[in-house]
Amino acid sequence: MNSYLTALIAELPSDHLITITGAIAPLRNGDVHYPFRQDSDFLYLTGLSVPGLILTIFSDQIILWREAITDLDRVWGSDKISDNEIVRIAGIVDIRDRSDLELYRSGKKETNDDAVRDIIHSLRLIKTPDEIEKIRQAISISQEAFSHIESILQPGMYEYEIEAEVARIFRSHHLTEAYPSIVASGPNSCVLHYSAHMRQLEEGDLVLIDAGAEYMGYASDMTRTFAVSGFAPRQLAVYEAVDRVKKIAENTLSPGISLTEYEQIVRVAMNEELTNLGLIPPDATEDEVAKLSRKYYPHRTSHFLGLDVHDVGPRDTLLVPGMVLTIEPGIYISDEQIGFRIEDDYLITETGCEKLS
Repeated sequence: MNSYLTALIAELPSDHLITITGAIAPLRNGDVHYPFRQDSDFLYLTGLSVPGLILTIFSDQIILWREAITDLDRVWGSDKISDNEIVRIAGIVDIRDRSDLELYRSGKKETNDDAVRDIIHSLRLIKTPDEIEKIRQAISISQEAFSHIESILQPGMYEYEIEAEVARIFRSHHLTEAYPSIVASGPNSCVLHYSAHMRQLEEGDLVLIDAGAEYMGYASDMTRTFAVSGFAPRQLAVYEAVDRVKKIAENTLSPGISLTEYEQIVRVAMNEELTNLGLIPPDATEDEVAKLSRKYYPHRTSHFLGLDVHDVGPRDTLLVPGMVLTIEPGIYISDEQIGFRIEDDYLITETGCEKLS
């Protein structure tokens, strides 16, 4: 039994049955499936990235339920896993056929699934050294991809070419994307979740790239904004404004503060920069400031990071060492085709935060 299961069991009532269901392979059509991604809670507890598994916990009895591997599975390339691999990866030795699960469950009190998930999420919020190392590995490959893109970036490239290069580097390390990459040039840089990737880069463009590799289920999340042919003065002014806000965020993100309080501090700093850029009039009312602030900076600065790119955790939780978060301020001026964001990943330490990327 691994340490994550041990920690969960310590929080559970011993006289209730706990059932945690892994994800299934989502069907696209016919016999074609979408790429499989394990339920993050199930992955956290077991490390198993195959579909169709169920975990039960009752007192000190931990059972992994699975469907038997058939000859047809072997012929068609099933992604089912052997019992020996389950023991090696998850440390679970009691493995049974799923067809017997309902009989096993009968007559046992069961704990509400939401309550169990809440406990798991509280455990996931503070990363172990092993989890932090996996995030570091994901970040390292993401940094390699960004460095490569910066070295080849030039007018005439298409957004999809950049996206493909990022994916190629991730695949070359046997990794996948933690989320669909965003490659947004020119006017597209002001579209937060832009995905078409069909535009050709032009002289004078900014290109915003938001991408992160996933290592053993753990995400990295980084954004860089490049000037295709050097910064124009206005673009540089926006970059410097975003960078100053990011430094304030870095100095504020520390143990004992909640994300709610932290976001308010960063928002004040951003409003000052937006005013200096001429985007908020100096005599604007409080309501006008709030409206314009959301127009040019429509998202939050930070979110938790882990098995999910937007990882679990309530925003009113006081930060403690071991939590991992992003810092990603941005300014988006659609009329000027300027969308600029910088995003890095941080570990909360005893005295502040450590930049991981």
